[in-house]
Amino acid sequence: MENVSVNSDDMKEIKEELSKLNIRLNQFIEKSNQQHVELVIDEIKKKYSDVFYNDILNESKFCLENNMISDCELKSSCYETLLGILNNSAKNLKENKISQDKIITIRKNLENLKEKLPYEKCSVCYSETVKLFEKQIDLMKNLGIYSENYEKNELNVSEKEIITSLLEPISNKHRLLILKSLMAETKTFSDISKITGLKAGNLLFHLKKLQDSEMIMQRSDRGDYMITKRGIDILNGILGIYGKVF
Repeated sequence: MENVSVNSDDMKEIKEELSKLNIRLNQFIEKSNQQHVELVIDEIKKKYSDVFYNDILNESKFCLENNMISDCELKSSCYETLLGILNNSAKNLKENKISQDKIITIRKNLENLKEKLPYEKCSVCYSETVKLFEKQIDLMKNLGIYSENYEKNELNVSEKEIITSLLEPISNKHRLLILKSLMAETKTFSDISKITGLKAGNLLFHLKKLQDSEMIMQRSDRGDYMITKRGIDILNGILGIYGKVF
């Protein structure tokens, strides 16, 4: 068998070509794996879309039945209206991709509904509906069928307004803890006292700060406390920023 002699320059060139080939091969494998993962995820979405839909719709029914104002003559009709809105938005879970315009339209419809509320106490039922809708949005994001794209706008809000209405109310560990605790469910004054370790006047001070900034509200004079849509948006914004920075 004839021996093949390879000089150092040729060997270097061969190594470089092999290196390039290895990079291309890895890129191909990575792309193929990614496509495989996406196909698997799509199959899971299709297979379990009805499960996701039924689960979140049942949660909406339960929360509306238990958290709407009970002593209201309009509860029955409002329940059907609000559940209908949540049902229509939940149907989007069965789609592979949801446009931002569609979500914006639903949000506008909710805003229009807010302007037509006949009583002040209607804000309790409305806030519960918005909270449930935002849960749907979070699920859609987690499933990868919806993402929000925000345009870069010039900041036209004064520094004083930002500090007073946003930064100052959440710049306290107790108030942040209160917001987080209300994300899951409504809480009584006693519940919040146990969670924060604060008593009487101290706790009322922090609750008033959050109420004044419209991040939480009270269902009645001595009723449970609940987070508002503004509170949800702010808390989600904080968690989003934290996740990107740290």
